[in-house]
Amino acid sequence: LGPATYNESSDSVTVHVPPTRSDILHPVDVIEDVAIAYGYNNIKQQVASTLTVGGPLPINQFTDLIRQEIARAGYMEMLTHGLCSIAENFTNLRRPIGPAVSLSNPANVEYEVVRTTLVPGALKTLAHNRSISHKDGVRLFEISDVVIPTDNEVGAKNIRKFIGLHAAHSSAFEVVHGLADRVFRCAQILPQEGYSQSSVTKEEYADMKRVSRPGWSYYMRPSADPMYFPGMGAEIVLAKQTSSDSGDEEFAVGSMGVIHPDVLANFEITYPCSVVEIDMEAIMD
Repeated sequence: LGPATYNESSDSVTVHVPPTRSDILHPVDVIEDVAIAYGYNNIKQQVASTLTVGGPLPINQFTDLIRQEIARAGYMEMLTHGLCSIAENFTNLRRPIGPAVSLSNPANVEYEVVRTTLVPGALKTLAHNRSISHKDGVRLFEISDVVIPTDNEVGAKNIRKFIGLHAAHSSAFEVVHGLADRVFRCAQILPQEGYSQSSVTKEEYADMKRVSRPGWSYYMRPSADPMYFPGMGAEIVLAKQTSSDSGDEEFAVGSMGVIHPDVLANFEITYPCSVVEIDMEAIMD
């Protein structure tokens, strides 16, 4: 490391890192170098001056509960790789190539970018397990992180998402539709009255409203996402009441629909399937 200066006013030390020390990424790396130079065995052992109580992050606790509910609904959890090819992440889904965190020296063509959606992993899992009986339907789900480029200090951020997939002899769009409703019910988010009036009675809706978060609601609207079969895709919209008179704040938190046959062919899938993908952080905040 380069020369270090002590700032008495802030009780801090400034260290200059030479370009040859590419392993120094954080102040804790400097602390590690100092500890090695001083000698770990020379550090006096003592009880920490502060006491803390550990616990899971809110997003981890929330998604763990959602995992249990989805598993009880008959879905099998999968764990897919966080890296994929540009074709799998965009072209094979009939989507235009967009921004993504890319690897400068990928090991092979399947590890070119960090995924921005969980759909490729779900479709690849289904394709590699095509021998499974589809008579009663194949139900898969995953809750994992995707990475989106942003303007923050590291240039990207993780977003926790959920994907559910159902494949059978028919597309069974209504199955993933019900799964999406179940996830929002578990998150205590009420469907908008106009959206749900054909599926629940007034008494059932009043009971749902009693245990829902005030000011939060959701509904579906048609989607033009080319990954879905035309006319069989929908955006999931979350609406939040605001303190101003401008009305509710609305934004898309996910999508669902029947996968387009061209997408199925790109992943060598022979049976029709439907998927739902939801931003878990957006519905937890």
